[in-house]
Amino acid sequence: MDALQQRAIKLIEPLIPADAQDRVERTIKQFNHIVREHIRTETGLRLADAQGTGTISIRVVPGFPAKVAELIDRHQDRVLWRLIIGQPKLGGVVEGLNYLLPDWPEFEQWLDLPSVARGSEPALTRTRDVALALQSLAVTKRVLDELKEIHEDILGVYRFANRFGASIEIYWMANALVAGALGVRIEDLAVVTLAHELAHGYTHQGRDIDGLSWKDDGFARSALEVKEGLAQFYTAVVAEKLGPRAPGVHSAYVKLLELQTGPYLVHTQWLDGTPKQRGETVRFVLLQARNYGVVTHEKWRGLLTETSQRLKPGADTSGSGELQ
Repeated sequence: MDALQQRAIKLIEPLIPADAQDRVERTIKQFNHIVREHIRTETGLRLADAQGTGTISIRVVPGFPAKVAELIDRHQDRVLWRLIIGQPKLGGVVEGLNYLLPDWPEFEQWLDLPSVARGSEPALTRTRDVALALQSLAVTKRVLDELKEIHEDILGVYRFANRFGASIEIYWMANALVAGALGVRIEDLAVVTLAHELAHGYTHQGRDIDGLSWKDDGFARSALEVKEGLAQFYTAVVAEKLGPRAPGVHSAYVKLLELQTGPYLVHTQWLDGTPKQRGETVRFVLLQARNYGVVTHEKWRGLLTETSQRLKPGADTSGSGELQ
């Protein structure tokens, strides 16, 4: 482990729950199979070929993706990161006291009010104002804005260009840090991370009915808007499908969007219509796009528009441009 990671870990680890690693590991083990099933069903793609090769291993690891570690290292300030992780809790303090204070005179007349609370309106007002001031610090907003501008996965990584085969690394410390900053459960965010990285694996290495996949060079050089858009699209699908079993996953997915920009949001602009129609269109376009090798954002958008028109009920799908 390099010095950058060591410094980031030393700063952040005391601020996150002591059982964070165990919680992430249990969650990945619990949801690995079901998340894969949902992605397989939605994409129609399979990882393993007839010989059983093409699987993707998953490791839960300490530390942070490189860009996140660099961000932490630029802000070597434990109090600052404590405030960032505590933002939702500070918001709860402000919300709760804003609820109580307008009617505090009535509370003072209440016979069952604990004696310690009597005459405490000035203290409560000051507590509310302090929490609001800490929540509104420009420096915390600046760091979060820097985090938004990292156009790489900030919670895990999908690796495919090595002799050991494809693998996924899920950073349990990063998940705990971001879960605290967003006010969501570590477990729910870990499922979002798992779905996103597995979606990378399936869209890249998944084999269609003809046994074809996206060539490594084409996938690597395709636009981030295409690769991250697809991963985000299928993460959203998985989060929705897990609703009855794990409703917090979809909330974590939505909250994470607040920390994302650029290629991580383009999927929200893909197509109109029902989820089924969108899913069918994106699946057809994915199968087409992989045949081109390198896919630009412009090419992807053009294929989306063209395919959406052709898949509309009653549209004429005959001709030389028939979907594969």
